[in-house]
Amino acid sequence: MTRRAWLLALLAVLVRAAAALRVQVIDSDSARDLQMAALIEQGRFADALRLPASTPPLHPYLTALVHLPLGQPLVAGVAVSVILGGLSVLPLYALARRTWDERVATSAALLYAFLPSMIDTHIEAMTEGTFMFFFLSATVLGWRALEERSWEQTIVAAACAALAWLARPEGIYLIPLFGLAALLRFSRFSPVALLLFAAVWVVLAFPYLCFIHAETGRWTTGLSPVIQVYGDFFKGIRHPELALQDFDEYRAVRRHGVILGGGGHLLANLFGRVFFYGLGPFLVLGLSRPRPADGQRALLAYGWTAAAGYLVPIAMSFVLSTTFSHRFLLVPAALLLPTAAAGLVRAADWSRRPQTLPLALGVCCLIMGIRDLRPRRADKIGIREAGLAIRNALGPGRRVYSTARAAEYYAGAEHLAGSAGAEAYVFCMPDLRADEQVLERRISAEFDLLGEFPSPARPGALPVRVYAGRRSP
Repeated sequence: MTRRAWLLALLAVLVRAAAALRVQVIDSDSARDLQMAALIEQGRFADALRLPASTPPLHPYLTALVHLPLGQPLVAGVAVSVILGGLSVLPLYALARRTWDERVATSAALLYAFLPSMIDTHIEAMTEGTFMFFFLSATVLGWRALEERSWEQTIVAAACAALAWLARPEGIYLIPLFGLAALLRFSRFSPVALLLFAAVWVVLAFPYLCFIHAETGRWTTGLSPVIQVYGDFFKGIRHPELALQDFDEYRAVRRHGVILGGGGHLLANLFGRVFFYGLGPFLVLGLSRPRPADGQRALLAYGWTAAAGYLVPIAMSFVLSTTFSHRFLLVPAALLLPTAAAGLVRAADWSRRPQTLPLALGVCCLIMGIRDLRPRRADKIGIREAGLAIRNALGPGRRVYSTARAAEYYAGAEHLAGSAGAEAYVFCMPDLRADEQVLERRISAEFDLLGEFPSPARPGALPVRVYAGRRSP
């Protein structure tokens, strides 16, 4: 790896570290991962893996390890995400440099370093940064192993693929992706490499696979109920009740159908939230006029097919009415980012002025950098205050029900699967869904209001109500 690549990775880490300082209240997924890390530190591995919503254990495990020297679980979780999310520049740079050239690789790395959608997830104590690093590393190393016919790189690629799956269930996609690479770079080495890749993957993944089998009674790729929904679809079983859920993606499908509603929602998130508007035209230009380096069309096809294949189950979520998030698009966006960079380079070349490319990159990075450093969730400061108030009044380790999971982390509480038997109830009022509004009215009639936060009220801050529950004997 070149010195330039390491400098770009350092830049990406520093940008993420600076942006992390602007987070006012942690994300709900961060709260879950930190709760998992705390249970792992206590040796309660099974309880950690069962914690809803179920997620693989790699990031919480790394958080628990880093927590030992740092002493602050939140800082440890964020540090893991910031460092691994920033270091993901290295495999992305290697992929772009091999497919195109140094200019495209540098442009792609700079765009990745500042892209707000990546920054938003890599500055939280959750799994996206960890997953991105191992997924991109396995993608690039798998191709290189087949190209160079290297046993060592095949083993490392398989290890990265297993670690990616231990970070997110979507990491299972790396197995058929390596099979695709073996077809595109077919040689006498390819069949044996496939067997070696599969063997290493199974050895590393087997402990968690056994736990999943013990919990579900079947060999499957994760504990999420969404996986079962996809399996039922291929068996001819449908779940129409899922379409009644109160989320934007379901409303879009109900109003405009799967093609227009679901497809429009997906494209709006891809070209709006993920590619940050201005990069969309360059992606289209790169797709239409890629011009890879000589002899690298197979690698270009590999990258594009990897992105397209990853998008298939995401598109199916609108058919099956499973939950959609723009965060699901981050991996295909990362795989397509070198193509967008190639389009940007192509557009700059048309001007016939050498300063056009650095100027365009500078403007893009400046605009994205301003957005990267904005305060995050300052309007939800009441969630943190509510959690800390419960911790101060009742002490840590209490049973707390909350519609905003971050409050549980600040209260030092363990997650409750339901509202029964809680010692305190937390409701973020403007964010309540219909069923949560009914629950809040019942709780308000049965229990005393302990307070409304932030206290005193602040302009623009969402009100959060805390009710007293039943104290344990």
